[in-house]
Amino acid sequence: MAASALTRSPVNALVRWVAGIRASLHTKLLAAFGIVTLLFVVMAAFGVHTIVETTEQARLLDLAHQRVDWSQQIEQALARQMQFSVLALLSQDEAAIARILRENNRFNELLAKLDAVEIGEQHALVEQVRVSQDEAMSVVADIANAIRDRTLGDVTGALLAHQERLDAEIAARVARLVDAEQRRMKALRDSIAHANRELLVTTAILSVSAVVLAWLCGFVISWSIILPVREAQNFLDHVATGAFEQRVVLPNRDEFGALAERMNRMSEELQKLDRMKVEAASELAQLNTQLERASRAKSEFLSNMSHELRTPLNAILGFTEMMVDGLYGELPEELKDPLNDVQTNGRHLLRLINEVLDLSKIEAGRMELALGDYSVQELVASVRVALRSLAEEKGLDFRIDVADGIPIARGDAGRLTQCLMNLAGNALKFTLRGEVCIGAALQGDELVYRVSDTGIGIAPEQIDNVFAEFRQVDATVTREFGGTGLGLSISKKFIEMHGGRIWVESRVGVGSTFFFSVPLRVGEAAT
Repeated sequence: MAASALTRSPVNALVRWVAGIRASLHTKLLAAFGIVTLLFVVMAAFGVHTIVETTEQARLLDLAHQRVDWSQQIEQALARQMQFSVLALLSQDEAAIARILRENNRFNELLAKLDAVEIGEQHALVEQVRVSQDEAMSVVADIANAIRDRTLGDVTGALLAHQERLDAEIAARVARLVDAEQRRMKALRDSIAHANRELLVTTAILSVSAVVLAWLCGFVISWSIILPVREAQNFLDHVATGAFEQRVVLPNRDEFGALAERMNRMSEELQKLDRMKVEAASELAQLNTQLERASRAKSEFLSNMSHELRTPLNAILGFTEMMVDGLYGELPEELKDPLNDVQTNGRHLLRLINEVLDLSKIEAGRMELALGDYSVQELVASVRVALRSLAEEKGLDFRIDVADGIPIARGDAGRLTQCLMNLAGNALKFTLRGEVCIGAALQGDELVYRVSDTGIGIAPEQIDNVFAEFRQVDATVTREFGGTGLGLSISKKFIEMHGGRIWVESRVGVGSTFFFSVPLRVGEAAT
């Protein structure tokens, strides 16, 4: 209905005109409230005026009732006076004269009340009645004198005829007076009824007009607010879909108009940012493509170089091992230590090359797990045997702590061994005194391995860099203890390939504990 009223009536133009007034929304609302308040004040004033008029009309009607009653009492007093006059003539008694005088006094008092408010026709008639009454009283005086003089019999006929004429004249005039007062009361009653009807119609028209005007003010003010809100909502809906070219067009010259300008500026800025984003996304896609090609080239290079380096290195290790074993004859004592050093460093170099090769395979997606059953106790024990000599050289207590009752597990035993070797090797390398412990326990369907040490520890702000490629927590550590920074990164990837995770707890100067958890039976549903 509101939409129909806006589109099919001049109200729409009024709404836009109000919206276009250069004033704040607060001022417009106060103005509308003032108009509605003025309507109520006008209606209240009209109501008070109506009450005053109604009271005055009621007073006039009551006065008319009193005047009719007085005129009727005058008529009754006249009738009694006429009766007492006839009685005086017949009875020749002065007591009847006293009654006539008493009724005359009552007649005059009522006539004076009736004439207190001078009304044109009634006043002239009252004066005529008063003149006739005075003549009648002269006749009564003559009757009284005749009664006292005992001469009533001589003048009775003449006095009676004169009295009858005067009484008829007074009665006619009093009847006219009564009729005039009744007609006046009837006219006043009709006037009051007509005024009441007009008052009712006027009140209804004023009330309906006030309601319509109040509704119109409320409708216009509310829609001058609702329309910009809807426009803003439509604008935001388009912006939410990425249509930043949308603009808000409002006739408002208030806060909504200022808001529309700001929203249009915001849309322009968002459009600029969107263009910049598209351009940046295009450049980023190109860079990602270049990075992918560079990463593939790097992985292929590392893989190829690792193969090329391992072949001669294996040959060198094989020849030195044969020389140490005496296959080429007895080896002089002064050459045994150098050859052992050559073998030790060669194996270390081969391990580094294998790590680089593993990393390149993982990045290229060519690394696969060789799943099979294995014993957790044997896996941990083999790591301790392999690294026991390093612990003995540094005088460290190197022990294992495997919980009893761990069943046969399933996974890539070689890769898990490599992970434990990396963790335990790092623990032995960064521990100067104390102990290193390798532990394992079953927690639900997961195996949790741990390697703890009493080494130098890791600062809290450096823990996030522990598992990054080619990173160590400190450059001074690299210079003092050596290493490429690949062991933990590769271990993390192997563990994640098993569906597990790795984490560390450490305190500087106290030691570190590395944990990693893997499913007990990798590749099988848990029971």
